[in-house]
Amino acid sequence: MNLKWKYHILGYLAAMIIIFLLISFISLSKSQQRFFHLPIVNELTESVLISESLLLMMSSEIPQLENNLKANNITAPDLSSLLFEFSSGITPHNFTTLLGVTLPGMNAFSNGIQTEGSGTAMAIESPPPDFEKLLEDETKQTTSEQEEEDIQSKENANVFIYHSHAWEAFLPLMDDKNKKPSEASSIKDDENIVQVGSMLTKQLEKQGVTAVHDKTNVTAKLHERGWDFNDSYKFSRQTLQEVTASNHSVDYFIDVHRDAQRKDATTVTINGKSYAKLYFVVGTGHKDYEQNLAFAKTMSRMINEKYPNLSKGVYPKSKSEGNGIYNQDVSKRSMLVEFGGVDNTRNELRNASAALADVIQDHQKRQNAEKVSNPQ
Repeated sequence: MNLKWKYHILGYLAAMIIIFLLISFISLSKSQQRFFHLPIVNELTESVLISESLLLMMSSEIPQLENNLKANNITAPDLSSLLFEFSSGITPHNFTTLLGVTLPGMNAFSNGIQTEGSGTAMAIESPPPDFEKLLEDETKQTTSEQEEEDIQSKENANVFIYHSHAWEAFLPLMDDKNKKPSEASSIKDDENIVQVGSMLTKQLEKQGVTAVHDKTNVTAKLHERGWDFNDSYKFSRQTLQEVTASNHSVDYFIDVHRDAQRKDATTVTINGKSYAKLYFVVGTGHKDYEQNLAFAKTMSRMINEKYPNLSKGVYPKSKSEGNGIYNQDVSKRSMLVEFGGVDNTRNELRNASAALADVIQDHQKRQNAEKVSNPQ
């Protein structure tokens, strides 16, 4: 096959991809953001071979670009190589892409995972729950930890705590001790991550830091709208927009989650006390993510200075690995914090909440001191 036919085939392939993307974008107006987060789209946009193929097509009309490509020894890839990468995710002559397919988590490391703490294991997402099944238990929901609270009631609050995945539960807190880790989901606030949010709120209040805790039943709200697991961050974003519009004193936005890893990876003993480890997730899918990354690193470092090895570190996640933003573009002090894992106990979670509240109070004190010493 001569070079001319190769260009024709590449042109046809590129045209089909563009048409497919255009039709999808137009026909899926409610799901445009989700569409562009699909793994197949990320593979297309991140593929070196496909990018070079498109550049070569453009160079046929732009002489300067053609000269630049020749100077950098960029030539038309074989059609077989292009199809092989597209179907397998492996780039010929690039060994790390083979590792990324065969070794769990390797892609995250290639995307720039950074750890500031004691752990190198990545945050693991629990499988999406069955919303219908969870909501069947709504009438059985306990009320001991579910006092109604207006999320806009504390006008001078400094911290806003919420839960994009409010159903994430802990096996030791659940009634059914026979549940598997993959089944650790609940809408009962004394079993799920909302309990940790309440703990953190109380510990912050003890430190003199005013906090507002959103205890919305996210499962029910998503179900009411016909939304699913993939819309959880879209829903929590609407909550954040309401808060930022009515409360201008909030400095810290904390999305509290729990990891899906087992206890040996999510627990640490410090001075004889057992703690659920903390892990910071930073979305790299927005232009100002470096501010959130720097903030997360600072918090992780401060935690480990006071509570050695309590923080597992900082895990940057791109759009190819999930949402990629996690609403952290709302503020440079937005945090997504994983509290322990499916096996951590109430006491371990309470200890971790007290430690994080202590460090947040310390960080806030330092920030206020800087404002006094450096008035604008």
